[in-house]
Amino acid sequence: MNKTLIITLLIGLFISTGYSQENTVIKGKMKKGRGTVVYLNHNKGNQVVKVDSCKVNFLGNYKLETPVETDDFFSLSTVENDKETQLLILKKEEQIKIKTTTDFKNKDYQVSGSKDNELIQQYYLVKSSDITKDSMSKYAFNFVKDNSTSLVVFVALNDIIEPKEAISIAAKGIGETYPKTLYHTSLLTAQRQIAQAERTKRNQPKPKTPVGSIAPEVNMTSPDGKLITLESLRGKYVLIDFWASWCGPCRRENPNVVNLYKKYKDQGFEVYSVSLDKNKAAWMGAIKKDNLIWKSHVSDLRGWGSAATQIYGFRGIPYTVLIDKEGKVIGTRLRGAALGKKLQEIFGN
Repeated sequence: MNKTLIITLLIGLFISTGYSQENTVIKGKMKKGRGTVVYLNHNKGNQVVKVDSCKVNFLGNYKLETPVETDDFFSLSTVENDKETQLLILKKEEQIKIKTTTDFKNKDYQVSGSKDNELIQQYYLVKSSDITKDSMSKYAFNFVKDNSTSLVVFVALNDIIEPKEAISIAAKGIGETYPKTLYHTSLLTAQRQIAQAERTKRNQPKPKTPVGSIAPEVNMTSPDGKLITLESLRGKYVLIDFWASWCGPCRRENPNVVNLYKKYKDQGFEVYSVSLDKNKAAWMGAIKKDNLIWKSHVSDLRGWGSAATQIYGFRGIPYTVLIDKEGKVIGTRLRGAALGKKLQEIFGN
């Protein structure tokens, strides 16, 4: 399933339910912050709500407090209602100390009095270092595994490339410490969504052009009536791109394909665009508007009745097939970052 959708669901559940009379206190030291106003924000879904504020005194000290009934996500900032600053997990009646230089954007800060927040600081230090995406994904997975019963798992899940196992680990751990809470149910929901996506994928018909097979020939004409065959592009790596002017996702993907074409065309990359349009003017207009600068544009103007849908056996667009110099299929359904990664593997850079 769409990873971004899962993670958005999880991160969006930084919310709470109520307050008690006892306050959780944050005592801060901002070395070069004299006169700066520091805000304590309550992160509630996609919103932040200011719960306290304080001006840093001439000694660089400030104090913030708020009642906390259940463990929840808060943040510190020097701009009111600014969520992208310093994330905190606050618990009832905690006494937390934090030291910074000028603001909360530099993650090289010091925090004490809270194990969860010490873990967040440790995680941010690693993330802000010179670390590759793959290495960060592995670190984030181990971070979730080692701290599965803490809310800090929500800080790391977004950095895991394939989060299925990590979500399962977190669901079990959070189920022990925060059972029947929105934190726990969000993870269970994500698990169900992943399982449903996997079932859907298994039930999809096998493609007529599996990896390793020779791509079937396509014989269609260009907007000016010229016959352009797929075979005429042998000797190049070719992205067969099935699309249409009326297809929103196709049109949104076009800028990515254009950029990749510009980047790799001189190294032997070509695009063979097959349109499922019925209206020739709409087809030509989309080619011009989206600046699809390659020459191989073909269509039989039969829409879903096109011979291409029967030959390649797809049911939705955009649909792509990547073939090598000999016409052998080396990838299907490649879009966005996945297409860019595959072409980088082939051409480098």
